[in-house]
Amino acid sequence: MLPKYFLTFVCLILWLLTFSVGAFVDTNPIRANLAKQFEMIDFLLIVVAWIPTNLAILSILAGLSGSLCRSLLRTLEVGLDQIRTEKEGSRILGGAVAGLLFYLSLMAGAFLLMSHPFETTTKEQYFRVAGAVSFLCFLAGFRPDLLRRVLEKLPGF
Repeated sequence: MLPKYFLTFVCLILWLLTFSVGAFVDTNPIRANLAKQFEMIDFLLIVVAWIPTNLAILSILAGLSGSLCRSLLRTLEVGLDQIRTEKEGSRILGGAVAGLLFYLSLMAGAFLLMSHPFETTTKEQYFRVAGAVSFLCFLAGFRPDLLRRVLEKLPGF
């Protein structure tokens, strides 16, 4: 039980760090410099900070956080002896996969609607998109049936 608490805490801290990097690191000059001269540290910073890849990491972490929180609540409600660990591990991993699938659907929609959706973005846009995507990915991990009901209320889903 203690490792699950620790993993949940680490997951939430990683989400906060990833969100902060995406919000405060401007990757435009780094990407321009990387095209001229490749440096591994710049490449890794772009992977974490550039909005499309940053949103992917946030989505996976949010889905994983949701499934971990649900698992912790189930443990408290039902008791540790009533939970099958092999099935619980699949549910936790399923939260991360659900977050990734929601991210992929967002990216598909963004590129269908706009030709260059991430060419010029502002911090305000990032805060809105990252917050909304992370919330929905957390829901996907926490209660997949609740996410399905939310999406059914949106036109076009």
